[in-house]
Amino acid sequence: SGLVYLLWAVDSAVPGTSSTRASGIVVLALGFVASASAVVPGFNTLLHGNKAYLTITSTIGLVAFAGGLAMLVGTSGAGFSVMTGALGVLWLISTAHHVILAKHASSTPSVARRPETKHWHWPHPSGAH
Repeated sequence: SGLVYLLWAVDSAVPGTSSTRASGIVVLALGFVASASAVVPGFNTLLHGNKAYLTITSTIGLVAFAGGLAMLVGTSGAGFSVMTGALGVLWLISTAHHVILAKHASSTPSVARRPETKHWHWPHPSGAH
């Protein structure tokens, strides 16, 4: 996606993607494919994980979203630049985060344990379980 942006910025975009909106849509599509194919923890795991990481990446994501809206709605070159820059920063942060987690996981001895499950049962009328 950085290459698409760079080609757009130097006015050498691939035919059909020379407009701000067209190049921006290509960058968004590439970002979506990369995100969809990434190996990431489940949403619930993410919400209960590192709060600083979640806060920082969510804030940068909102900046990317605002830039993307400006790019799509107003065909804003500045919005395209903000969106692409924010997506690049998100990629760097998430890649570093995953590398650190992978190193930590490989240095921690694995312990076979039964998955934790929580079952909720209707209370027995007599109070017994």
